[in-house]
Amino acid sequence: MFILANLMIFLLRGFLLKHHFDIGFLFIANCLLFGISISSLLVQRKAMLSPNTQAFIRGVNVSMLIKLFVCMIAVSIYIFTNKGEVNQPALFSAMGLYVLYTAMEVTGLMKAARKKDA
Repeated sequence: MFILANLMIFLLRGFLLKHHFDIGFLFIANCLLFGISISSLLVQRKAMLSPNTQAFIRGVNVSMLIKLFVCMIAVSIYIFTNKGEVNQPALFSAMGLYVLYTAMEVTGLMKAARKKDA
């Protein structure tokens, strides 16, 4: 997903610039979301290996809170550094990337949980 998203941003660069997307923001958002997703997946997998069901629920909650706070801090830094000028197309595209990364993460966890039960 990370490579595909970066490739699409690179290949559609002209179109995105024509429609006033902040390309740098999209690359940074994709890198940040990739890093958050990997760390979140590691926390959830560790929790899944625990025999205690509550540990898995705590792991999911912790990873969700980490993702939420890191994204909030990143958007706040972006808004602060741009003095309130927000590139809405890029921001909404980053939100779409967030949804895609989350969907891939949930799908992977569901597959891993099925394998664990089998």
